[in-house]
Amino acid sequence: MPISFTYVKESYIFSKRTFIYPGMLESGAQADDLEPVWTMQINEREATICQGRNGTPIMTARMEGHRKDLAQFNYQGKMSSGGFDGTKLTWAFIDFEGRRYDWMAGIMQNCWKLEDDKGQVVANYIGMSRDFKVKGTVTFQAKVNEALIALIILSTRMLKYADANLQ
Repeated sequence: MPISFTYVKESYIFSKRTFIYPGMLESGAQADDLEPVWTMQINEREATICQGRNGTPIMTARMEGHRKDLAQFNYQGKMSSGGFDGTKLTWAFIDFEGRRYDWMAGIMQNCWKLEDDKGQVVANYIGMSRDFKVKGTVTFQAKVNEALIALIILSTRMLKYADANLQ
């Protein structure tokens, strides 16, 4: 059974925080009475995902490269990496157990699907909405652990740079 999470930008104009809520929300107003499951904080080349609204960080990412096409992920002291794969035209990452995942661009811009190393769809990401506060929705098609959920959520941040590399 698919499980979805929606990214909603914090209301403050200069905020770099995005809250991740359960379900598929169509507007930021739908999140007003909900508590976020995670918070993603973005600062230039650094990204962090925390539990809840102001919780403990569970994963960090550092974007590298001239076009921000590489990333290093840190989860509880374990390191992993990801980046744009020009031969496959995907944004790929290796999870903390050594498995490769590839974000593949859909026909429409800002629509992506994540496949594992066996070609099975693990998640879909739609990075658009009619509401400017809603930054996207990720839907998990397969059961995944907390480390992979955090890795997938943080990796969706990198997809906008992959879009630029595909141009």
